Amino acid sequence: MDENAETDISEYYQTPLSSLALPGHYNKLIKRIKNLNSIEERFNVETVGDIVEIEPNQFSCFKGVGNHYIETLIELKKELPYFLNNLKQEPHFVFIEDIFTSPYNSYDFETPINQLSLSPKYQKLIKRIFAVMDNIVTVQDIINIDVASFSKLPAVGKLYVTLLINLQNILSPEKLNQSNSDVEALKKDLMPQITLTTEQLETPLNQLALSAQFQRVIKRISTAIGNVNTVQDILNIDPVGFSKLTAVGTKYVYHLMDLQKSLPSFLEAQAQKSALFKDKYSIEFNEIDSILIEDVEGYLWTLNEMKMDIALSRWGFNQQHETLEEVALRYNITRERIRQLEKPINANLLLHLTINPKVLWANIREKMTEDLTVLLPNLAKCFETDKLFYTFIEICCRVESGSIRKIIFTEIKPKIINSLFCIHSSPISQEIIINELMSNYGYSRASAINGVKQLEKLNKIEITEQGIFPKKLGKIEATAHVLTFYPSGLPWKDIARIVNKKCYSSTLFNETRMIQNYLSDSEYVYLCAKGTYRNLKFIDFEQFDIPEIMQHLLDYFKKHQIISLHLHDYYYQAKGQCSEIEYFTLRHLVREYGEEYGLYFNGKSNVDGVSLDQKLKRVTQTDVIIKMLNESKFAVTMQEIAERLRSKSTNHAAFYINNLMEEGKVVRVDKMVYTTPEKAFSNIDTKAIMQVIKDIMGISDIIVEADVFREYVNLEINLSYSKYIYAALVKTQIKELGWYRNGNLFSKNAIPYNSLIDMCKQLCNPELSNNQNVEIIKKAVWLTDAVAADAIQQWKWQMNRNGSL
Repeated sequence: MDENAETDISEYYQTPLSSLALPGHYNKLIKRIKNLNSIEERFNVETVGDIVEIEPNQFSCFKGVGNHYIETLIELKKELPYFLNNLKQEPHFVFIEDIFTSPYNSYDFETPINQLSLSPKYQKLIKRIFAVMDNIVTVQDIINIDVASFSKLPAVGKLYVTLLINLQNILSPEKLNQSNSDVEALKKDLMPQITLTTEQLETPLNQLALSAQFQRVIKRISTAIGNVNTVQDILNIDPVGFSKLTAVGTKYVYHLMDLQKSLPSFLEAQAQKSALFKDKYSIEFNEIDSILIEDVEGYLWTLNEMKMDIALSRWGFNQQHETLEEVALRYNITRERIRQLEKPINANLLLHLTINPKVLWANIREKMTEDLTVLLPNLAKCFETDKLFYTFIEICCRVESGSIRKIIFTEIKPKIINSLFCIHSSPISQEIIINELMSNYGYSRASAINGVKQLEKLNKIEITEQGIFPKKLGKIEATAHVLTFYPSGLPWKDIARIVNKKCYSSTLFNETRMIQNYLSDSEYVYLCAKGTYRNLKFIDFEQFDIPEIMQHLLDYFKKHQIISLHLHDYYYQAKGQCSEIEYFTLRHLVREYGEEYGLYFNGKSNVDGVSLDQKLKRVTQTDVIIKMLNESKFAVTMQEIAERLRSKSTNHAAFYINNLMEEGKVVRVDKMVYTTPEKAFSNIDTKAIMQVIKDIMGISDIIVEADVFREYVNLEINLSYSKYIYAALVKTQIKELGWYRNGNLFSKNAIPYNSLIDMCKQLCNPELSNNQNVEIIKKAVWLTDAVAADAIQQWKWQMNRNGSL
């Protein structure tokens, strides 16, 4: 048949495709189209006409359809007249691997038929022939069977007739006596000697972007002579020798020669791709999108039907996702056997990816703050759910299962964000919240951003262009948030009215009767005047020497030989004798920290009494905290520590914890989570971490802020700890290292600043912009952008507050 001649097959449009003896690769195409049909609801391929009506350009627009399928569709449409012609003349074309199970089938007319390595269905045909006919022994006997007479014998159906015709086509005298003249003529078309480097000759074939036609040739070669894996294997095949093998026709010989001629161009294309992706860190995501689909489709073509089905079903790639149990049930094998088959399928996929998994992961990781389903739209459409899509990306990136999904679907406890609303007025810049989560809680930027998105979906916060607003706060949190707007404080009625008006709380406040517990029990609020409450953020605790204040009060007890006093009376009697302090601030300090010094506060019934209990020793509760941390299997929060104290105060707990951290007995592993050093460092590679930190400190003599440790260590060793644990680790070795420390500042030389805020006070200029001041402090200290921005903000806030007092 002239391949270029157009044949009108419209009269056969209603012919079922199932009646055609199509090769395996065409059946794969039809199966894929039907799978697309279940998703897209556009193609219904049952007849010849259904295939003819599919336009390749239209077909290429469907998700997950790569060039292999487009090329195969075009080939099928061209070859339909051939298959229809065979259908009219009864003989059917069937791939040789459907007939023989061994590539070695040397036979002649007298060869006993039972010596041929026939596939099971043809063995079944021979058994049926033996059952209904006599004297069928040799190949010649099979060839001589009259098909029409055979079809009329008992228990011989259409299937057996079709199989007999196929077998006779293979065993016919035309095949057995085939002249080598055509094959010898092929020598004239052989390429000149191809010169390739050793590296090129050793290139695996599965790394080349071969067409569907060439992949079928390789499959036929593997069936005939054994597996071929490299370029060298293909070039070693003699086309003439190949033509003499059983059931290898001129068509496949030509295709082999074409492949041999084309190998240099495929190698060149592969080299260009390798140069593009091997060392290239940043790749356009539209390139990644198309390349991944092409690579996956190419890989699927190399699998047999069962493995392809397992891959598609387990991935959910353009097919309904199934569990191991569901797939195993269909194949009537065990779940474990499916798992065993799936593991190498996933591993071998990576060998077929043009983009190295490490490079792919580097690009994916950089964009984890964005919606990957939008960046990779065509690939994402191949999966019914986002989770299936991300699971597949994890396989392609060769990262731990669930690691990407954990980032994309990060769960952040609302109380972490809510605590920020207790000290910040809304709207809070999203950048401030992201920086807080990164610096103080150890989240990566991607995890922080995605976690905030999840909170919005849960209706815990509201994200606007202006920033983030709170929703469904508890009473204590809502009260504290309202007071962040009022430096001088507010009466409780005003607090209740504003909370209700702004809908900050998940419950309605009583505006007519005071419910004191959410005010007196708050760790963020204190009584600043009679009936008036103020946020603690407006007290600068650094200006007060708490031990000195408490000692003065104890000396007063001793001097006057009393065991109790009225705090207000003491305040006026001792005014001017100790550091300047406002009464209600003194009241708060005694209430929160006095018990540590043996001073017991009683503020009920508007009587601010303070007493000594001489029957009790002056008890410090640090031992209680240390015991609690030692007994706990996990790190504990400040609130949990506070619950073990007599005062139940988190401020009181913070006072103890800060002292214990300075003594090296407690380690902060998150902003408000603590444990002992032994537990904090037990499950991490401290040597590897310290090596990264030493490398950082060795770059220059500049002061380094601990968040820099977090940024680089987490990136280099793929961890996700906060800066506090790294700062604590360095602190345990700081004497041996010979470094200096002030808070979270570290240096190889003495540090002339008490803190970042102190640095801002000394170096920054209020007249300059925030960005200009950031550049100033960056010359004095190495710190992250998040910490720099927060330091400038805190410095300016303190200036504004001090200016308003």
